[in-house]
Amino acid sequence: MIDQWMRVRKWLLPAMVDTTEAELLAELLAGRATLWPGERAAFVTVLHTDPDRMHVWLGGGDGAEMVAMIPGMAAWGRAQGAKWATVNGRKGWKRKLRDFGFEPRNGELWKAL
Repeated sequence: MIDQWMRVRKWLLPAMVDTTEAELLAELLAGRATLWPGERAAFVTVLHTDPDRMHVWLGGGDGAEMVAMIPGMAAWGRAQGAKWATVNGRKGWKRKLRDFGFEPRNGELWKAL
């Protein structure tokens, strides 16, 4: 996992406004967060309860690849028992994710899985 992190960290570091790299690595190593490395993009997700949801904590890299990764991440979230997918981030994601069924709710974007 550390090798993958080192390869993709350049895409995720700019998105890390509410955490440190050390805190993120601790969550990944403890299995409380999942790293989704792509060829030119990456995500970090976490599973939450109340309600059961897969939250996209961090994302960065090539926008087209990020969009292409969404269906696979959603399928994984459903397999983990998540009923929802949530994302918070820049305003540009609202436009991009609308095509995937995400809707604004309480400052985040939500989609039923």
